[in-house]
Amino acid sequence: MARNHMMRVLRSMGVDRLTEAANGVEATQYLSEHYFDLVVTDYNMPEMDGEKLTAYIRENSAQQTIPIIMVTSEESESRLSAVMQSGVSAICDKPFDPNTVRALLEEVLS
Repeated sequence: MARNHMMRVLRSMGVDRLTEAANGVEATQYLSEHYFDLVVTDYNMPEMDGEKLTAYIRENSAQQTIPIIMVTSEESESRLSAVMQSGVSAICDKPFDPNTVRALLEEVLS
């Protein structure tokens, strides 16, 4: 599962304060209750996909400027373009390795 793999990668990098949402709707609830430094989301999620979650954050959240990394195996250029237009800070292709994640974190958090 990509979510579990991402959690392991982030923990191996010393990130120890992680909040995990089961789906995009749950993520919006967490975002309304807590402040975060970063959102990592998958493109494909139940109830609300990553593109809709990103649009929600950028348009309706109190954390509109939070960096967002989208994890995806999507290859369609039109869909990837729509994802970028929704406001993600970076896209991480599946499968991903720790070095890729580290580079993206440095990019979006700098």
